[in-house]
Amino acid sequence: MKKQNPNYDQLWKDVITDLFEEFLQFFSPDLSEEVDFTHSPQFLEQELKNIIPESNSNDRVADKLVKLKLKDGKEQWIYVHIEVQGDYQKDFSKRMFQSFYRILDRFDKKVYALALLAGESAKYITNQFHYEFYGTKLTYEYNTYPIASQSESTLLRSKNPFALAVLAGLYVLNSNKNINMKYQYKLKLMRMLLQDKIEYKEIKREYIQKLFTFIDHIMRLPDEVDMKLVQEMKPIIEKEGKGMGLSLDDTSFAKFYRKEGLEEGLKKGKAEGEKQKAQEIAIKLLQKGESIEDVSDTTGLSHEEIKSLIKPM
Repeated sequence: MKKQNPNYDQLWKDVITDLFEEFLQFFSPDLSEEVDFTHSPQFLEQELKNIIPESNSNDRVADKLVKLKLKDGKEQWIYVHIEVQGDYQKDFSKRMFQSFYRILDRFDKKVYALALLAGESAKYITNQFHYEFYGTKLTYEYNTYPIASQSESTLLRSKNPFALAVLAGLYVLNSNKNINMKYQYKLKLMRMLLQDKIEYKEIKREYIQKLFTFIDHIMRLPDEVDMKLVQEMKPIIEKEGKGMGLSLDDTSFAKFYRKEGLEEGLKKGKAEGEKQKAQEIAIKLLQKGESIEDVSDTTGLSHEEIKSLIKPM
């Protein structure tokens, strides 16, 4: 069965929400140092929809507006636009500016704006919007992060768990439609998450679960290939997951383990049913006076199994 294409917008939105502190540390460590994370971030989804109605559309579903508490007691607003479309958009910088001035006009708060560019050609998008008309000039600059331009080696050296999410995005672009390459990338990331990264205290159990889910869905594979991946990952999860209380049921592969167990049960049940049927045929043949050799040839049962049927008779 062919799987539907993953909803990249929603996947990025979810992982940013789940690992927001790590997300901010990764993209803006200086700002992150000023934030008091003892106060939970407030995700202003409804406010964003009210001031940017187009954020309800498919190409703006991943926009986020977050209110944070700084260590000095002040508030800081974070606007994140995630551009996951592969096509270059000429008016993208204009939309970034429109979002900025609407948030500024509505809330009158300082805004940190970031465009996470997850598409291949999105790396050509500039980080500024320029307007000029008969002496009236305006230049708006914002932060951009094109995943396609990032270094794999740099991401691999990072101890921030969000780097694995970015690396997954990079691997999606690098593998394109090559299923085997995507399989190898996915296996590599999941092994890293459990075996290589487990030593860092920054990666908590819930982060591992969230990243497992994100990587599993953003690097979606055909069912038969995912089942192969399950077979390779199962002993690793069973071994490495015990130390953090992570069980097979906690992972996004749980459905495959259940499916695998169900298929094994069906095969076992089928085999038992076939054997029972063979035994019934063997008993009828023995009652007709057939020899053990002939019964064995007909039913496929061993001589010992047939002899065990004779005793009750």
